[in-house]
Amino acid sequence: MSSTSLDDEGSILPSRSAMSTWTRWVIRWRRLVIAATLLITLVAGALAANLRIVIDPAAILPQSHPFVASKSVLEGVFGEKYSLLVTIKPKTGSADTPAIRAKVAALTEALLKDRGIIRHTLQSTASPNTRAIDASEDGLAVRPFARVLDEGRPLTELLAENPVYGDFIASKDAGTLAVFAQFDTDPYGYGAILRRLEPAIDAIRDDSVSVQVGGHLKVLGEIELYSERMIVLLPLAILLIALVHFEAFRSVQGLVLPLVTATLALVWVLGIMGASGIPLDVFNATTPILILAVAAGHAVQILKRYYEEYDRLARDGMLPHRANREAVVAAIDKVGRYMILASVVAALGFLSLMAFEIRTIKTFGFFTGLGILSALVIELSFIPALRSMLPPPKPKVTASERPSIWLKLTRWIAAHLRSSSVFVFWAMVVFIGLAAVPMIAVENSNRSNFAEWTELRRDDAAINSALGGSQVLYLMIDGGKPDAIKDPELLKAIAAIQTAMAQREGVGKTISIVDLLKRMNQAIQGGQPAFDTLPESAAQTAQYLLLYGLSGDSRDLDSFIDESYQRANLKIFLKRDDSTWVQNLISFAQFQAHKHLPPGASIIIGGGVAEAAALNEVLVRDKLLNIAQIAAVVFLISCLVFRSLVAGALVMLPLAVAVIANFGLLGWLGIPLNVPTSLISAMAVGIGADYAIYLIARYREEVRRGNPDPLTTTVTTAGQACLYVATAVAVGYGVLALSFGFYIHQWMALLIASAMFISALAALTLIPALLHRYQPRFVHER
Repeated sequence: MSSTSLDDEGSILPSRSAMSTWTRWVIRWRRLVIAATLLITLVAGALAANLRIVIDPAAILPQSHPFVASKSVLEGVFGEKYSLLVTIKPKTGSADTPAIRAKVAALTEALLKDRGIIRHTLQSTASPNTRAIDASEDGLAVRPFARVLDEGRPLTELLAENPVYGDFIASKDAGTLAVFAQFDTDPYGYGAILRRLEPAIDAIRDDSVSVQVGGHLKVLGEIELYSERMIVLLPLAILLIALVHFEAFRSVQGLVLPLVTATLALVWVLGIMGASGIPLDVFNATTPILILAVAAGHAVQILKRYYEEYDRLARDGMLPHRANREAVVAAIDKVGRYMILASVVAALGFLSLMAFEIRTIKTFGFFTGLGILSALVIELSFIPALRSMLPPPKPKVTASERPSIWLKLTRWIAAHLRSSSVFVFWAMVVFIGLAAVPMIAVENSNRSNFAEWTELRRDDAAINSALGGSQVLYLMIDGGKPDAIKDPELLKAIAAIQTAMAQREGVGKTISIVDLLKRMNQAIQGGQPAFDTLPESAAQTAQYLLLYGLSGDSRDLDSFIDESYQRANLKIFLKRDDSTWVQNLISFAQFQAHKHLPPGASIIIGGGVAEAAALNEVLVRDKLLNIAQIAAVVFLISCLVFRSLVAGALVMLPLAVAVIANFGLLGWLGIPLNVPTSLISAMAVGIGADYAIYLIARYREEVRRGNPDPLTTTVTTAGQACLYVATAVAVGYGVLALSFGFYIHQWMALLIASAMFISALAALTLIPALLHRYQPRFVHER
């Protein structure tokens, strides 16, 4: 019979004879198999050295969304990339002192030397781009703030005369000074930029001042730096998973072999990632733990069956050395086929995520699927080769003599599966989960990923209290033709939009070319308050801009208007970044633009907070598609392999329960639905299918063997292994709870642990109970 044809159990899997032949070939050539595996691992390990953790905002965003598509326009036209805001506040008194201004000057000079700074965006009381506008005999006197302050002018007076800078480079009462700049990306990530700038910021710290750091760059950099905790947490996860295995098998080999499979698979995948140049990010940096846990889980299923087969052969009087090798063959013969099924189902489910637009989900799906398939290859080649060379287990660790809490627990579960109480229990779980779904909040605020007590949140709160805000929303007004920005009608429209936006709760400051033109007009008219108005004609606007360039530097305006005077940049500083609020603010801005802009003019919205709002808009839809897609893959393959729609439905049942319970936890605990938490349900479906497949396969095997109590045997054998796996995954991810202050890791620790236990327990109880009660035809058919 062909190894790919329908076998005697009626499924499209390699036949048992093919599995036995393969395993015996591996054992015969074991040294070659081991050498080849180790060689591949060495090469992969060398390539993995190139791996790094980098946050790429584009990777987590839907590129077709207009808020995301506007990013390249804003960057190309105005240089608006990743903002950094540093505030300096004296412990006592005013910040308008030579000592405090000297600190600002030192930091400004240091930032100007950084290779990543976008020079025309640098603003501070010491920046050459920050200029006071006054009248002169020739028209306008445009001089750097620093020079005017050195002449003895009070800062509060300068800010009152040049309100564009109030609550931007300094608080209006001059109690706090600030340095603001935009930075380009760095191939080594945003954390690398922060590390590069840290010495300059630390140099201005002393006991006389408090220094706070904020902005989009700071948030992204901190996410990267917190994600690097995985370097410490991954070894701890390995240790804890090893302890679970030791408790399960009570042997060194039981501890080591699953971890060997998992570690080799992990090294292979990290090597491929390193060779491809694709970095880890915060959302897939935990993929190594997932691969580690899933790979170890499949190894546990084989190892558990190996101990059963060895125990049986030893009782039959077979010599230990021969029994060892025959147990290896028998374990793969009986479980390997379903390990292939479970691995392929999980891998295809994760690989299907590559159909999605968001790049980080594609990366997560591809490398997780690749890791599962790598573990499958290792478990079917390297591990049987190695297992056959190791000494047989000692009698004290064989299955029949190894009392454990796992056996007691599964016996207790089996004893209660013949009553309807199990169905009542899970119906209540589903009801409670569904009741919380309306309470789920979709939220992609970057700031909310950190605890209130972290330095980032404390600094952010201080900045928002002193200045206009730490986050920026950009409205780019396009006049539709060159010189359109000089048109008084369009300028008045921009002013109207700016005024409306400034009155919104949570908006602390707005800045545009309108502010500068009003100041120019007022200065020309002798500084009279009545002339704090816009120029009356396009010619007058052009004249003011020319005078500004002659006295100052027209490049100062590069972040406000483009060279052709077709586009203007309205900057809105925000004290909040919660996505739902930002979505409402953007809707308001769009309404104001529609209301005020003349025909031919349009608006483009961008910035980090706008990108998060874009993610909010598509996340729920993509999340549901994501779950449905993986579920469809799992269902179709399960139906095909077991040749039964009922079997496919049984595989899906515990997964559906786990997903509903997962959403219920989000709602009841107030955990937001965002990119990292949205991946957890997909993981629960992809991984949880393993439990159902192994249990169905074992129950069917026991029925066909004529076992009078297939339910108890299934629960106490394959069911035990499922509990081992669920515990290992939960414990592995549980180490993320130690990532104090970083909610992304802590949410994953809680939600993945709960998803694994719920899917395992639902499979362990519902599937055997339903099979026992209804005895579907596919269980008995050959």
